[in-house]
Amino acid sequence: MANISYVDGIYCNNQNAAIHINDRGYHFGDAVYEVILFNNGVFYDYDGHINRLFNSLKSIDIKFHLSQQQLKIIIKNLFKLNRVNFGSIYIQVSRGVADRNHSYFNLNSKPVLTMIISKKKNNIHDYVKGVKAITISDNRWSRPDIKTTQLLPNVMAKTFANKKNAYEGIFIDHEGYVTEGSSSNIWIINNNEEILTREIDGKILSGITRKTITKFAKNNNYKILEKKFTKDEMLEAKEVFLTSASSFVKPIVKIDNVKINNGVIGKNSIELRNLYFQNF
Repeated sequence: MANISYVDGIYCNNQNAAIHINDRGYHFGDAVYEVILFNNGVFYDYDGHINRLFNSLKSIDIKFHLSQQQLKIIIKNLFKLNRVNFGSIYIQVSRGVADRNHSYFNLNSKPVLTMIISKKKNNIHDYVKGVKAITISDNRWSRPDIKTTQLLPNVMAKTFANKKNAYEGIFIDHEGYVTEGSSSNIWIINNNEEILTREIDGKILSGITRKTITKFAKNNNYKILEKKFTKDEMLEAKEVFLTSASSFVKPIVKIDNVKINNGVIGKNSIELRNLYFQNF
């Protein structure tokens, strides 16, 4: 079990890890984060995640004090201290500690970096099972493209899905188009063998696994279209799958009460999943 974390410059036991009561991440969700998978010396999509972390920091005006190289040294040390061969790291940067005030105008706080290691079972080569999803009206704020910690709508959507014995909740916007999952990007394969995922239009998070799958798929002659698709198009698709840093590529075989591909996992979903791991 991983029991050493990193909090604001200090490696410490999880039981002793603490942040200040006036940390703005705690009060306002005024923080950004990333999750990166680690497998025996290999970080999956490391550069993509770290670049997005720094882009998120810039988007909400947090002046981070560490370079990408310094951050990588801390991350590697944390995995070494925890003796974890397969797991993930959660990286969070808040705006810092300050008296509670909504505005951060002229605030001279020092950003607070925290990191947690989670040891996981290596399930890369396990038999892949299809999962169920449900659709939910998208009620999130208008900037889901920034990876902040203010995830209450996502938390509620995921919890609601789990209560319905589903793996994921899929957000549908007010025009009937699919945006994304509560913690994933959503893809469909239509009857023309075209793979569709919503374009980066500010209404979804620019998933790092999404970006990598797109690149690998194009390199292997899959036809990828980045465009909006409706809930009805999704329910009528030959295959539906989700991607994320922790789920990789996961087939969806039932949405609401509709079976996708008669409830059978599609071959393309599995091929794309295998392709992802073959390239690391």
